[in-house]
Amino acid sequence: MEIRHVDDTVYINIRGDISFSNAQEIRKKIADNIRKTDKKAIVNLSEVDFMDSSGLSIFITLLKRIKEQDGQLIIEYPQLGVQRFLEMTRLNEIIEIRKAEEPKTGSWPEAMK
Repeated sequence: MEIRHVDDTVYINIRGDISFSNAQEIRKKIADNIRKTDKKAIVNLSEVDFMDSSGLSIFITLLKRIKEQDGQLIIEYPQLGVQRFLEMTRLNEIIEIRKAEEPKTGSWPEAMK
């Protein structure tokens, strides 16, 4: 996992599966890297092949933290299986999700591409 800050945005690039076995580690690393000045969190899931409900918990926690700072959470480019899981659980109704087939917005820092 890589985390970078650009101005008031935190970019989080997660690689590999998100499951019960690693959720606590991911949650802690994200929590430790959110600054009080962050107004936007953008999470790239393009390299995540599998996610279980532990991943949902991570994103709900992150959403609450960012909302407390009047910010926004965006999940970008989930693979199809993860995208379907996010839609099935209706997480897409409370968090903006930019789907893999949508054109890239250029929001991702060059250093993390």
